[in-house]
Amino acid sequence: MNKLKSAGVFLVPVLFMSLSTAVYAKGGPNNDDPGEALPLPIPTIETGKVQSQGLNQQAGDVRWILPGPRRLDPSVFGTPAAPLGFEPDVGVPLGMRLTTPDGSAYTTTKMPTPFSDNAAIISGQYSLDAVDNTLVDDPASEDVLNYQATVTSPAGDTIEIEVTQILPVGIDHTVFGGVGTNMIHHGMTGIGTKMQPTQPTVAAFWGIGTISVNGVVDPVRGVNRLVHSMITCHVRDANYHLVFDDGVDCSKIHTHLMMPNVQVVTDGSGNYEEVTSPVPTGFILPNGMEQPFLHVMFENVRVTDIHE
Repeated sequence: MNKLKSAGVFLVPVLFMSLSTAVYAKGGPNNDDPGEALPLPIPTIETGKVQSQGLNQQAGDVRWILPGPRRLDPSVFGTPAAPLGFEPDVGVPLGMRLTTPDGSAYTTTKMPTPFSDNAAIISGQYSLDAVDNTLVDDPASEDVLNYQATVTSPAGDTIEIEVTQILPVGIDHTVFGGVGTNMIHHGMTGIGTKMQPTQPTVAAFWGIGTISVNGVVDPVRGVNRLVHSMITCHVRDANYHLVFDDGVDCSKIHTHLMMPNVQVVTDGSGNYEEVTSPVPTGFILPNGMEQPFLHVMFENVRVTDIHE
């Protein structure tokens, strides 16, 4: 099987940990062994065919996540005396953690991350049509994906994202042929960045696409972008802080759109490679640097399980 080769996704001063996932429940219409059903009251996709829209009807429905430290959940990262969660690619290295003055507990990451408690209210919407036909990574995946999103940056620029093809294979983790349904990942699973809490997921995809700012696509950095989105249990509290595992609320869902500082290139024969490349968001941070990742949350979400 062809692999997606990773060039690493660390960027100073903003840190983005690799996103990954694994199936913990049924994944599509051809699944003969549905495994463990999701135990929490969120929608599940029975047919593998899903449509979803992120609607912008109320103020605060769409949020732009700004760089900032991530608070470290002791159940995931342990304590300085008994550290956890430092695995390569998914964990937080011990040298990148701050502690309390007495050194008894971890507090936050030392560096800004895309998983902060800082968010700006913006406007935007997305449209997703996906079919989960292939349950495992396969260069010949039959998964189907159609995705477009339009958001405003905190500065008022119009940003458009379009997925042009699925990413059919991964490297250290499965991408389910590009589209996955009914899974649990991140957090304590050890699958995907531990800075996101453990979260049951209705549907997720990994794709390759383009990003434009005010209608202009950067011909070098605006193409072949890694695009990842997931519809999950709610992982933000009333103040929009990213919660720990014990705060995940599966009585409601929301959608994450994530573009790390990664481009995906191919040699045309089914081999893929990740190249570290800041996302051209066009949004300039207070330190004068362009925000090198895109992380947008949609709260007003509609999900349809398509039965034909």
